[in-house]
Amino acid sequence: MASVINGECNDVNKQEIIMLKSILITGASSGIGAACCEWLLARGYQVFAGMRTPKEDASLKQEYGERYQVLALDVTDPDSISAATGSIQSRTNGQLFALINNAGVAYSGALETLPIEQVKSLFDVNVLGTFAVTQAFIPMLRTSQGRVVVMGSISGLLAAPGLSAYSASKFALEGMCDSLRNELNPFGISVTILEPGKIETPIWRKALQQLQEAPADKSSLYQPLDDFYRHYAVSEKATPMNELLVVLQKALEAEHPKARYTVGRAARIRSLLMHLPTRLRDSLLQRAVPITNKQ
Repeated sequence: MASVINGECNDVNKQEIIMLKSILITGASSGIGAACCEWLLARGYQVFAGMRTPKEDASLKQEYGERYQVLALDVTDPDSISAATGSIQSRTNGQLFALINNAGVAYSGALETLPIEQVKSLFDVNVLGTFAVTQAFIPMLRTSQGRVVVMGSISGLLAAPGLSAYSASKFALEGMCDSLRNELNPFGISVTILEPGKIETPIWRKALQQLQEAPADKSSLYQPLDDFYRHYAVSEKATPMNELLVVLQKALEAEHPKARYTVGRAARIRSLLMHLPTRLRDSLLQRAVPITNKQ
């Protein structure tokens, strides 16, 4: 087993693989998911990297062998979820230690300008996808008395102008986790939600493309708001990935993990705004985030 922990696992047999703590992480192809995947492997876990479009990292496969398994997993597709569930069940003898719900998308823009189909797509991934994957894997987590970790956001606590759809999806995850935590407690399963601020990933750069698709007549009303998020995506200082990984370790390895972890200095500062009177908080947000040229 020591050779597996050190990453030398090419000659490890199937029984040894089953004995490892197995983790499924969704949205593992890039960004936070890819970084977490590599970190989990380095810590000795068996990792199932769920990706909508599977793409195996050759260097990870060479270093970690059978401990690194890439799975086709589209969180919006029931058949894909079912196939992934069966595959993990057979490879681990039903002993899944943890599920990390990381798959997510982001859109910015005033509610008035957002195409409803994009909003539906966002909720399909961020909310319904998380719900469906969690539901599918609870039986395996119950067998191992495992853990559910959900990648939330500080936007699930503080809703800024221009993030109505994204914040709504992350607020939904907060509610889901609060209920789920109590539902699963009798089975020995912990539920933790992480609440990072901006982490250096491509998610907000991708969101810039969506800003270009808003109807011109409506978009022009909110030009300062759109410009703010363009600047945010490319220039705003991000929290180092390492800070997120430190918190992920607590969620996975602490004897009694917290219900939620706010990640990064900027996120912690923003969380303090929730303790202010609503009118004062709104005033501060409107000063910080320019919304429109119309007065």
